[in-house]
Parts: sequence; C-alpha cells; structure tokens
Amino acid sequence: MRKRVNQIKPEKVFLIIALVAGFAFTFIQPLFIEPDSSYHFDKSTYLTNTVVDRSAIGFPAEDYQSSPVPFSTVSSMMKEGTYFKNFFETKLPVISRDKVIDQRAVGQAWYQDIMHLVPGIGVKLGYVIYPSIGSMVLVARLFNLIFFIVSLYFIIKKLKAYQMVFTVISVTPVAIQFATSLSYDCFNYIAFAWLSATLINIAVDYKDANIITFRNFFQRIIGPVIMLYFSKSNSRLLFILVLIMLMALIRRKLNIQISKFQILAGSFFVLVLGASIYAVRYHDQIRVVINKFIYTLMEPYYSVLTTQVISGTSTSAIPAWFYPIQYTALVLLFLSYTKERVPRWFAWMGMVLNLVNLFGILFKFAVSPSYLDHVITGPQGRYFTAFLLILAPIFTLLAQKIKIRVSGLWLKKSIILISVIALGLNLGVTSLKFYHLHLPSDEYRSGIEHYIFK
Repeated sequence: MRKRVNQIKPEKVFLIIALVAGFAFTFIQPLFIEPDSSYHFDKSTYLTNTVVDRSAIGFPAEDYQSSPVPFSTVSSMMKEGTYFKNFFETKLPVISRDKVIDQRAVGQAWYQDIMHLVPGIGVKLGYVIYPSIGSMVLVARLFNLIFFIVSLYFIIKKLKAYQMVFTVISVTPVAIQFATSLSYDCFNYIAFAWLSATLINIAVDYKDANIITFRNFFQRIIGPVIMLYFSKSNSRLLFILVLIMLMALIRRKLNIQISKFQILAGSFFVLVLGASIYAVRYHDQIRVVINKFIYTLMEPYYSVLTTQVISGTSTSAIPAWFYPIQYTALVLLFLSYTKERVPRWFAWMGMVLNLVNLFGILFKFAVSPSYLDHVITGPQGRYFTAFLLILAPIFTLLAQKIKIRVSGLWLKKSIILISVIALGLNLGVTSLKFYHLHLPSDEYRSGIEHYIFK
C-alpha cells in the first residue's frame, strides 16, 4: 500500500480530486453566489446571443439595472420555496441582446470576450437542452470545469518540477470555485499555469545546461504567451519573467558575464526609477496611500489577503479554525523541495512578481476614487492565487537554510487529506447556509463592513 501511494502521480491526484470535487461543486453550489456571478452570466449570454427575459421569475438582472444581483435575492427564493421552480422549471424566452446596457457585459473590443468563450458555449448549449437559467448555468459550469481539468492535467503532467505544488494549489476551494462557475478566472488561471509551467521547464533545462535554441524557446512559449495576453491584466506581469529568461539565454549564447554587483545596481536603479515616477504622479496622495497600507496590514478583521487566496471566495469559504492548518500544509509542501531545480535568479523573480502583484493591486484600489475607506477594500484573494504557482523556488532556497524534514509519504498523504477536507468544509458551509438555514452568502464575510479603521 505504501508503495502504491508513493507511485501516485501528481496529475492523477489532481484528476481524481478535481473530478469529484468539481462535479460536487457544479451541482450542489447554489446559483449566483459567486462574486460577480450575474455579470459573468450576462457576459456569456450576450456573447452567444442567448440573453433571456428574467422578468417572469422576478429575478433582477444587470441587463436592465447594470448593478449586481444581491445575494439575498437568491436566498429569499430558497426560503420561499421558489428557487428550483424559478431557476430550473420556468422556461424563459430569448430576447434581443440590445437590451443589455451593462458596459462590462457589452465589452469594448473582441479580445475582451475570449475569457468568456467557454462558458458562453455552455449557456448556449444549456438553453438548447432546456430553456431555463438553471440548465444554462449548470452546463456552462460543466464546460468550464472540463476545460479546467483537461488543461491542468496535461500542464501538471508535462511539468519537470514542482508538480505537487501545482496540484495542491489547483484543487484549493478558490480554484475549484472559479472552475465551476462562469467566471473568467478559470481561463486566467489556466493561462497563467500554462506559461508558468513552460517557463519552469525551460528554467530546469537552463539549470541542467541543456541546449535551448532561440527557435525552441519561442516555439515553447508562443502558445501560452498568446493565451495569457487575452487574460487578466495583472497576470501579464509574468511577461517580465519571459523577458528575463530570454535575456538569460542571450547572455549564455554571447557568453556575457554579469556580476552580482551589476545585478544589484540595476535592480536598485529600477526601484528608484519606479519610486520617482510614483512620487511625481501621485505626490498629493502619498500620505493617504501609506496610511491605507498600514491600516490594511494591521486590520484584524479585513482578512481578504489571507482567507480568500486558497480557502474560498468571500461568499463561501471555510471555518476560520481551518485556515492555519491549510496554510501550514502548503508551506510544508513548499519547504519539501530542497533541491534547486531552477536558477536562483528565477526563484528570486518569482518572489518579486508576487510582491509586485500584491502591492500593485493594493495600490490600484488605494488610489481609486470608488474606494474611500481607510482600509483598502476591493481586492479579492483570487487575484493572488495564480501567482503562488511561481513561489515554490524561493522556498527551496529557504529550505536549505533551516533544518526541518518535510518530505516523504507522510507529507504527501497529509497534504492530500487536508486539501480534501478544505473542499468538503467549503461546500458544507455553503450548503448548510443556503439549503438548510436559507441565509444569504455574506459578501462581507472577511470584515469589509466590520473593520475598525474607519
């Protein structure tokens, strides 16, 4: 039995957990409880010209109001006993998509529609099967889930290092939630994972001194680069790592010697340049932004940056007591990689990109006139989840400095067990609140309305 567990491949672990959890979340998770779920539905129906008239079931829509549907609307239907009748039994006619006024759903350019293409096909087929909202959403969820599972299975299978990291992060409640929704986060995560895995594989070849031609390099990255280009803007930070990898190949090809001092001096120059640009452009907001950062990082209730990264979205997460267990397991997994598989500069850049993404998003919301609170509200944990995929190499360098044994069969079994428990708790909390207690999913669960720095 011990030998069998050791021989279980990470991609097969992912496949089994993602299939079971994915189908459970698809059919059990209530409709319209994910963040921006009504917008994603509207976008998918608009894209495929399958906009339905929801007035017959009294369900408000962004089509007509250009505002999110309150979570209490859906829970009220469940409490009144009309949830299944309205969403799954009532047939709704297709209306002209010209009635859609939400500019996010309409879009500005064709490339903004690509991330919703898969769920768009799903809602179209779902309407053909049965013309109800429930049928449309469930089929779209299945399409996104299949796209997610097939893509990640082959990405993990082809990885030359950190396979278990990709597996565990890809089966967190956050990942499974957006994989079983109509959200563009599914497309974004796959694109980010594909390019990250490609760069890790190239970095492994670079570390092992394998021959990498420029032709081979561009052939390997062209697909994931194009896919990531059509993804979320913050994910395009990964292009910096592509550029640095290309520069490293050029340096090796031309035998250019660069000292650590030159690297540090160049990094310092870039840092000073960035700080100068910020000071010139936002000089009148420096004090306010600094205060917001301090308040946010000190705030005991506003825990979005921890709870929502791997534990679940703000609308349905796991009990607070399980957060440290889940994060401890992830850190131990990171530290279990003690052998350097990629160059050190690659490891440091993975950490730098995580920090740039974190503080960049916080800064964007800090200066936004739509968010005037002292605490930076608006960022969701899922904005940072994908970046964890490139964080493992820096932990390898840390693991070499500390004396702790975190490897072997025990760790693998524990990580898998904790991942499964997290998914079960997440879906269990959601089901209990909605189906039994008839309570709305609390979009302010992480303290957005309860923080003390007002």
